[in-house]
Amino acid sequence: MHGGHTGNTRLYLDKQETMLRGLKVSGFRKVTGVRYSGSIATAPLPQQVRAPTPSRPLVELEINNRKVKVAQGSTILQACETAGIEIPRFCYHEELSIAGNCRMCLVEVAKSPKPQASCAMPVVPGMKVFTNTVMVKKAREGVMEFLLANHPLDCPICDQGGACDLQDQAQLFGSQRGRFYEYKRAVEDKDFGPVIKTIMTRCIHCTRCVRFATEVAKVPVLGTTGRGNATEIGTYIQELVNSPISGNVVDLCPVGAITSKSYSLSNKDNIIMSSNKQSHTVDIQDAVCHDCQCKEDKKETVIPLSSATNELQQTYTCNTSA
Repeated sequence: MHGGHTGNTRLYLDKQETMLRGLKVSGFRKVTGVRYSGSIATAPLPQQVRAPTPSRPLVELEINNRKVKVAQGSTILQACETAGIEIPRFCYHEELSIAGNCRMCLVEVAKSPKPQASCAMPVVPGMKVFTNTVMVKKAREGVMEFLLANHPLDCPICDQGGACDLQDQAQLFGSQRGRFYEYKRAVEDKDFGPVIKTIMTRCIHCTRCVRFATEVAKVPVLGTTGRGNATEIGTYIQELVNSPISGNVVDLCPVGAITSKSYSLSNKDNIIMSSNKQSHTVDIQDAVCHDCQCKEDKKETVIPLSSATNELQQTYTCNTSA
């Protein structure tokens, strides 16, 4: 009798362990083997298990007179990244749809009379691409000059200072001087909720925030209004961005137009990144699926980084972790 009871208990535990290993909640894998330290639960990072993707045929093309093979359907920008060539971009993001509206990723394609947007053009067999010609350099300088025409000189007081894509690319690909001597435009700041702080005069209309709200957060409240110099990003009717992952637009914004309200004017990103104190933890408000990586800066402020437990959280994190 005692032996039968032990066998049933062992069978039940084996079944429970098998269920926990294969359990999925809304696409998130349940983390097992959690160990508790004080009031915070920490867990070893499990390896990401992905279904094998069917292989696509390869396409051969030339980039700067060097032959490169990439999967069919790839864009020129992705082919350049495969070849180790850096292409500047503002609107492109690998987790969002392609917009092609910043025009910073222009490259020269053989037999084409003008530069092409590398983020939106797929590769074809035998294509010849050039990324360092005089045409490409002049095109990038012209695009950067247009972007800086209405951008305010807020770099010393901007929360994005030290981690601003516009700063870096203006130094690498911009011209030595500008030709704009008119008054810069001013845009009224928007209220996007308790997490997001906006200074819309700095916006360069990359529409990353618009595509994230529509495609990932599933709250299509953001959009662009106006045309040309009067273009603005906001909500047509005054409405908050009500989503538990809306704070990710702070990291998606390549400039200082969208920043964090809770972290405003408190520290610089270059000071945070100089810290080596990094740990893995579980969000205490939603410990089922949010395995976060945190970094602590010199002021003992904990900054959540991207998670690695599932496909969505490898890029984004939730507002409760911030």
